[in-house]
Amino acid sequence: LSVEIIPRGESFYNPFLASVVDDCKTAGLLQPSNGAACLFLPGFVNRDGDPLPLMIQKSDGGYNYATTDLAAIKHRVQDEHADWIIYVTDAGQSQHFEMVFQAAKAIGYLPESVKVSHVPFGLVLRPDGKKFKTREGDTEKLIDLLTTAIDKAKVALESRNPALSGALLDNTAQSLGINAVKYADLSCHRVSNYVFNYDKMLQFEGNTAAFLSYAIVRIRSIYRKVGVDWSALVEKNTIQLDAPAECSLALLLCQFEDVIDQTVRELMPHVLTDYLFRLAEKFHRFFHDCRVEGSEYQNSRLLLCGLVERVLCLGFSLLGLKTLEKM
Repeated sequence: LSVEIIPRGESFYNPFLASVVDDCKTAGLLQPSNGAACLFLPGFVNRDGDPLPLMIQKSDGGYNYATTDLAAIKHRVQDEHADWIIYVTDAGQSQHFEMVFQAAKAIGYLPESVKVSHVPFGLVLRPDGKKFKTREGDTEKLIDLLTTAIDKAKVALESRNPALSGALLDNTAQSLGINAVKYADLSCHRVSNYVFNYDKMLQFEGNTAAFLSYAIVRIRSIYRKVGVDWSALVEKNTIQLDAPAECSLALLLCQFEDVIDQTVRELMPHVLTDYLFRLAEKFHRFFHDCRVEGSEYQNSRLLLCGLVERVLCLGFSLLGLKTLEKM
């Protein structure tokens, strides 16, 4: 998946849990509740309207998730000097993290200079609308999803381009299959449920990784066919906008920075995917309406194509997707 992580399980924070209890005592926040040590934070009540406890230490002396989460915040702020901590879990954890964040501020772990965000996400559903699981009822393994996606991508590529074969076909299928799964997940509104459908996510039309990839492949094919270098074009030419399709494409390119800002500010990847989809759509419309190779505006339009390719590739990089040369 091209994701780099520091392996750090829950047990990493075990040595720090006792100090969390001590810090809560020092701050005067601990209260007993049925033998357990808890925090009672303002604004949190149960269904009956009674104060809702955040348990820090069980009656038997053990610890739980809240203790570990508080220890993790303390470590991330004091030892790793984090300035923004982002928690990505299912939406059912929302109240838990609201309480943990408030507790961390009350204890003194979270100064105003450090931002914390809970990023909840919806469920992945089967085509029948039920939670995505295997036929046996077990949770589907990610490796199995990816392997199936790669196999289906290979079949789609063989049907679309019989000239692809051997290692090129295998490598392209792997990139396309994994891209399809990633993009299908990221292109949905983060808090909404979505239906996992291989056929839909591997389509070469619509808001899919394959459709965006084809725009990149097409632009690279144009450059190979014309036989010019980007740096040489930039040095000797400028972009001239005349046709409506050119103007519309250029205007959308100018919005890229704002889209990135919004994506990061709201932590909503679908804002970026929606933009990239619209950009690919406008490029294909431009390519249909405006001749590039051999036209009197060839160099200008090549520059415009090159900018589209660069923005699409940067978008792919930000989303953790791989670009393709042929498909």
